[in-house]
Amino acid sequence: MARISVKSKAVDSYARRAAVALLCCLVLLRPSTVLCEPVKGPEYEVKIGFIYNFANFVTWPPAVFDDNPDPLILCFVSENLSSEVLYKLDGKSIKGRKIKVIAYRDGACLTKSHILFFATQNKAIIQPILNLANGLGILTIGEVDGFSRMGGVINFFEASNRLRFEINIDAARREGLKMSAQLLGSAQIVKAEKE
Repeated sequence: MARISVKSKAVDSYARRAAVALLCCLVLLRPSTVLCEPVKGPEYEVKIGFIYNFANFVTWPPAVFDDNPDPLILCFVSENLSSEVLYKLDGKSIKGRKIKVIAYRDGACLTKSHILFFATQNKAIIQPILNLANGLGILTIGEVDGFSRMGGVINFFEASNRLRFEINIDAARREGLKMSAQLLGSAQIVKAEKE
């Protein structure tokens, strides 16, 4: 009888692993379903999942990393305390690099950042910092209407109660960022900067 329960647990374990493998295959084959989530739960909990996925689908120019073990630095600009949930990404790994999350204090943080997330709607704060970041090989991400037109690379927006995103491909090229076809296929594409 003990053997039956062990086999039963082994079968359950195997079934769970098979289900996880199937889910992973579905995610890889249908990235648009992963990258277009219904808006639910705390807003920034959803956005950190997107930001993590963005980092997996973007390739930075080699010059932005001094050495192979260098961390991937995510700097965030915010007036919103709920954005502190971004620290949950601290220590996670992407492409063999640990993520280090830091809050923006001054322009010096831009020289070492790889991702700059604007967790604010205040364009008066965004534009000067975005101008400083231009040309540094930084993936800039925002959440305010017009962010991509201001020169940002990726912008969150909501459509039909789903969190979506747009990519300014001109801004991505300016930063030397290569976006995977899966990421571009899930995005609304913006081609012109600063209208």
